[in-house]
Amino acid sequence: MINQDNIERLIGRKLTDKELRTIEWLNTWEKETSGTVAHLIKTAYLNGRLEKSLNSKE
Repeated sequence: MINQDNIERLIGRKLTDKELRTIEWLNTWEKETSGTVAHLIKTAYLNGRLEKSLNSKE
């Protein structure tokens, strides 16, 4: 399941109405599928932080 609060924390803002509807729709999928999407979002966030950190050291 994709948690709205976690996504908002990761992206640093409230979700738009359209984004909320999409999250609600994704949460109707099988738990494994929506969990994979949530994992991809978190991984992209963490990779972005890592890249930012590496670029700031150059």
